[in-house]
Amino acid sequence: MAMKTPNDGPLTVPFTVVIDTREQRPFDFTGLTSDARHGRRPLVVPTVVGTLGQGDYSLAGLGDVVAVERKSHGDLVGTRSQGRDRFERELERLAGLLWAAVVVEADWAQVLAGHERSHLNPKTVHRSVIAWQQRYPSIHWWFCTDRRLAEVTTFRILERWWTKHREGAE
Repeated sequence: MAMKTPNDGPLTVPFTVVIDTREQRPFDFTGLTSDARHGRRPLVVPTVVGTLGQGDYSLAGLGDVVAVERKSHGDLVGTRSQGRDRFERELERLAGLLWAAVVVEADWAQVLAGHERSHLNPKTVHRSVIAWQQRYPSIHWWFCTDRRLAEVTTFRILERWWTKHREGAE
């Protein structure tokens, strides 16, 4: 990946991450580092807040191609109960993209253990996710152990998309 850098300091990634205006707890994409090839230097990730048609994160100029929807553990549980209709409409919109992901700030063990603020049977959430994965096969689900891993995963998904898009455009 070509990165802008005037010296051996931080590297600024050559794309901008768009954060949806409705995102309640946005990632700030700080504390990320480049790979070994670039000396594991700190990365600066330009971000803008804007309205996305689907998802919580995308790339400037590629919002109609790729998006990532972020879900906390509590959000995921809520999508199975009171927020189900709204979330299924979101999945419909995401399915219209070339590629989309749902990044969950909990791993399967946490999901199956249940959520402290819910009386919902964890098996119900588990089965709903399986059903959604089959109904919307173009949407990829990532279960991360915590919020930080979800943030890194979201960045790396978008970084990879930008890199592949640039290769195809050149």
